[in-house]
Amino acid sequence: MNDYTTQQQQLILHMKNNMRQAQAQMSIFEMKNDYENDDAISLTSVTLISEAITNIILEKIIKPLQLLEPCHYYYASDMLHITIKNVRKMHKPPRFSEDDAQKVNNLFKEIIPSFTSFKFKFEGLVLFPTSLSLIGYCNETLRELVQALDDGLKEIGLIDDKKYISDTVFFGNMTLCRFTQAPSLLFQDKVRELEDIYIGEMNVSEINIVTCNVVCHPKSRKIIGAYKLHSNTT
Repeated sequence: MNDYTTQQQQLILHMKNNMRQAQAQMSIFEMKNDYENDDAISLTSVTLISEAITNIILEKIIKPLQLLEPCHYYYASDMLHITIKNVRKMHKPPRFSEDDAQKVNNLFKEIIPSFTSFKFKFEGLVLFPTSLSLIGYCNETLRELVQALDDGLKEIGLIDDKKYISDTVFFGNMTLCRFTQAPSLLFQDKVRELEDIYIGEMNVSEINIVTCNVVCHPKSRKIIGAYKLHSNTT
């Protein structure tokens, strides 16, 4: 285990033990009845999840929870993703123009390919006030990449408008489910039972900048650009 993973684990533990405080430090999307057709749009960069990892998540986490409490909004296989670097958070009307999106495209095209691909190790669930997430741990490449993108966004006058619990420790936060009402005690017990689940590892070799709604639904998702990280030959 590397030092950065330890920092990520400590941050996750702090967040879980102090969720009320953490809530105030992060951008939390409000609960809704209809996520699929929500028309608030963001500009963000994501990595999509491999089929192998997606299948395990569906079988081991999503399907058991869906059977227990089907009223919530569960992500389909083509919607699972991890945000690498947000630019403009969800809003209607969008807080960016087509020109802004192209500026970001040009910036990310320049920065991302200079970084090496890295792995996410998917392990452990976090119950947020309005959603459930699977956590992805990784090495410091993510920190270096996010900070380089942040610096670049400041230079072009498009600073990320999301709030974060830390500006140095980042982790993969894969939303699996968004709540339509407060989850039952039965649901919460099942999440506790699955809390330390290990899913597997996935290599991140491509990052897409997209515009999309809160669940990254394919009908709302538009890919502005796709960028390859270079292979890790070590």
